[in-house]
Amino acid sequence: MQNLEIGIIGAGSISSTVHLPLLSCIENVSVKYIADTFDPKDLAKTYNTQSIKITDITSLPDCDIAVLAIPVGVRKKYIQEFSKRKTAIFTEKPFAIDPETHKSFLELSNRISCNYMRIYYNSTRQIKDIITSGIFGPIKKVSITEGGIIGKTGREKSSYQANPKLSGGGLLMETGCHTLSQLDFLFDNIVVRESKVIWQDDFDIDAQVVFDISGNNSFSIDYHITMIKPVETLTTFFFEHFELSFNHLVPNPVFTISNHNSEEQFTLCQENRFAATFAQAYYLKWKSFLHQITQGDIIDTKFETSFKTTQMISDIIQKGRSI
Repeated sequence: MQNLEIGIIGAGSISSTVHLPLLSCIENVSVKYIADTFDPKDLAKTYNTQSIKITDITSLPDCDIAVLAIPVGVRKKYIQEFSKRKTAIFTEKPFAIDPETHKSFLELSNRISCNYMRIYYNSTRQIKDIITSGIFGPIKKVSITEGGIIGKTGREKSSYQANPKLSGGGLLMETGCHTLSQLDFLFDNIVVRESKVIWQDDFDIDAQVVFDISGNNSFSIDYHITMIKPVETLTTFFFEHFELSFNHLVPNPVFTISNHNSEEQFTLCQENRFAATFAQAYYLKWKSFLHQITQGDIIDTKFETSFKTTQMISDIIQKGRSI
């Protein structure tokens, strides 16, 4: 693989805990600079690279790939700038605040991706194989719950996550988008039938959604994400004679199988063909994008940035506001 120079835009926790440690260990990749609206000199010193305080984005040095680890609400001008330079772009989630903005970004760049790394989880790939194989028969229904009561976050009022214009919204944008990206990966024809959303200060804090899956086997998905009620994080697939349950938030959970005609439960052994840890999921996401860039592959940017995730969030919010 050719040597690639990476420019990191945004020196927050995702850069310091994920992107920088990972990229510094990948062969033929080097971090050319770290830039932020403040001078990230201490972080840059740790990785022996250039520190840049952003005053004018047009003066940012050229690089092969720009990592946009910045709030979704300020991302547009950076995508415009690096697209003009024909620079590949790797963004943090969520990708865009609405479908129209999402499409406009994809019109600017054909070498762009978003860090929806859960599609590389062992659990996501395992359930995909189970669905495709039909080993348990057709799906009758799916139930997904996640979240729970959230206490003090420790975030300052000045944090971008306390500003809906910068963060793009609340629970769905910050947390639910990962689960929706998994659903996008698993099912081709998924639409929002109905939703009920609870709001607080322009942030969604609870959403109950019903999705419809159409095709040869049609069924519904009940999805509940909350930060105000105690819930168990769990995904359950209901088949004709079996139920299969697992925690979709972790890469390598226990798959529990229950027979409707028996009280016995079984555990499904998984093959570690994909990510068994969070670090491996990030690594596989990055390796896939790096391979596409270096090989000059035609990138399916709608898939890479999970356009359907942006569409689902928009539909959930729109239908939730209409109640």
